[in-house]
Amino acid sequence: MRYFIGFLVMVALIITLIVMLFNGGDKPAVPNTTKKLTDYANTDARVSMTIDGPINASSEHEQVRVTVDRNNVTYEHIKGYDGQVADTKIFENTENAYDVFLHALMHAGFTNGNNESALRDDRGYCPTGDRYIFELSENNDRLQRYWATSCGGVRTYDGALNLTLTLFKAQVPDYSGLTGNIQF
Repeated sequence: MRYFIGFLVMVALIITLIVMLFNGGDKPAVPNTTKKLTDYANTDARVSMTIDGPINASSEHEQVRVTVDRNNVTYEHIKGYDGQVADTKIFENTENAYDVFLHALMHAGFTNGNNESALRDDRGYCPTGDRYIFELSENNDRLQRYWATSCGGVRTYDGALNLTLTLFKAQVPDYSGLTGNIQF
């Protein structure tokens, strides 16, 4: 009888050990601290869209970047591959306008994307078309970076591409006039 009780105690200990291994013990669950995009409305966070034109000579290469935060909307025309800013326009923004913009981006799927490390580098994709890069950053830390192309196919951005582009362009007064001479 003593051996039988000892056997049952050993079986119970083994079962307890197996349960603890597969359940991670009795650790408390880690709360989900992921912020929604709209939670950044009253912070120093900013969102940006970069349109990187076709791969061509450095003297011909052009990009447009629109950065939006709670205080400003910044339009930049960039020449070449080294980040030479050819033109900058800054427009005033408000926290309420930024909040509405972030809500619209959230509904467009701005935070949806593929974080696969093999796809993080967009260089060389869609060489005769445009690459669209969408970023969220706060305090000089990049929190998110996704990209897509005008060629379709491989991309990391899973949001509504055309809607996202339209939303960013609408933040810049006379966007079409500013970009009218840019070769995309």
